[in-house]
Amino acid sequence: MVARTVTALTRLLDVVSLIAADRRIQIVFTVDDERPAIFEAGTTALLDDLAPRRIPWPRARKTRFDLILSASENDGLSDLDGPILLLPHGLAFQKYYPGSEVVAGLDPARLPPTGAVTVGLSHPAQRPPAGAPGAVLGDPAWGRMLAGRHRRGGYRAAFGATGRRLIVLASTWGPDSLLGACPELPERLVAQLPMDEYRVVAVLHPGVWAEHGPWQVRAWLAPASGAGLRVLDPDTTWQAALLAADCVLADHGSLAGYAALADVPVLLGPRLSGTTVPGSVADRLGERCARLVAHADLRAQVDAAIRDHDAGAHRAVLGEAVTEPEATASRLRSWLYRAMELPEPPFPAEFPPPPVPVVEAPPAGAWVAGAGAEAGLVTITRFPALGAVHEELPYRHVVARLEHATATQVAGAAVLGVDAVPEEDPFPHWPHALLIASAGDDGCRVWTRDGRAALLRAGDPAVDPWALASWAYRRLRRAEPLAGTHRLRLGRRIVTLRAEGC
Repeated sequence: MVARTVTALTRLLDVVSLIAADRRIQIVFTVDDERPAIFEAGTTALLDDLAPRRIPWPRARKTRFDLILSASENDGLSDLDGPILLLPHGLAFQKYYPGSEVVAGLDPARLPPTGAVTVGLSHPAQRPPAGAPGAVLGDPAWGRMLAGRHRRGGYRAAFGATGRRLIVLASTWGPDSLLGACPELPERLVAQLPMDEYRVVAVLHPGVWAEHGPWQVRAWLAPASGAGLRVLDPDTTWQAALLAADCVLADHGSLAGYAALADVPVLLGPRLSGTTVPGSVADRLGERCARLVAHADLRAQVDAAIRDHDAGAHRAVLGEAVTEPEATASRLRSWLYRAMELPEPPFPAEFPPPPVPVVEAPPAGAWVAGAGAEAGLVTITRFPALGAVHEELPYRHVVARLEHATATQVAGAAVLGVDAVPEEDPFPHWPHALLIASAGDDGCRVWTRDGRAALLRAGDPAVDPWALASWAYRRLRRAEPLAGTHRLRLGRRIVTLRAEGC
């Protein structure tokens, strides 16, 4: 396994998932540190986390291997001894090297002259460089996605999207990428989408993390993360996010194509890319999919992409992307064992599903909420406090959590959230607050200025108990008692709320 970048390494891990458990095979990893990649940062850390057997490049050059796997022709493959399988590290080969007409991944000048390299193709319509044999093997990343389709509910729960629409921001690198063209998109999107109706997840190309560094990337995304954005680490399985998505905002990178293969609505970024190969999946999607208007209403565009999507609409575009995808595991495993001159195991070949990711998001510090009512049903609508005033909301108010909000947010909040029951009366310190609230597994406890208290419980355990404080705020503003059983709309849910106490 020649691990050049995080992107290449994760693609190879998809491949060897078919053979890694075979006790007849020892898998070793190496890095060509004589020809370091531009986006090499993060590769060593991922290898450290995986803890495989690793050998230095000079030793790899002196060793005879039964099979060599690479996802980049930029590695010094001609220095290695053994049959080589060269795979794309994206969906087929759909980009030129910048400033050239050489297809990335298929540069004949960088391939060994001996013909020892076999180029793995995902469809018979694709062609390897002259002189290099090709093998139609399918796409292992898409194969793993197919193997995980039955876990969609678990993936959605891991992203906190149960009962919400899950929107995925999938950006490659470079100025024409989604975030290169719209760097403020994460903050604007989470600010315009109601918290209880949408969840937003960002999947950035590992090259973005490698070029700028994890600290800087997280710092840039901190305002949106503090407002609910989930950010996947570069070594987290992005396949789970695409399988869970209701809509994907993407660009000319491969993730738009994988989302389309999964029949997910795709909304592309505003910029075309000059590196896209004509006739490729990225090129065809660019002609078919709607493009984001960066400064227009983002929620309206997302909702329109979901509403106007026709199931199966991408099939014609993706006809030459992956051949017989259900057969990828068997086709690829058979090729690997033939290359190693080993008999294939007797059990069927099958990719493991992408694991359910562990995605943590910092607690929201503050939000703007409204509480309207129609026909006896109170509707709570909440937006992150990211600059938008939302004066249109009925009974508009700000909720700020003392342990997580800024001093400015707390000073202007009508509802103050605390992580634990206060030991002393906090109201004298916060003259603008009408209500104190604390949310936990048992519901939401609220305290009023005149010493009354109540415990609010929702009949649906998926409901964020903090939202119940906004219902109590409206009742207090209207001088209505809190006790009793009530109905509440929160996002797409209608739940029963029971209040015990005052």
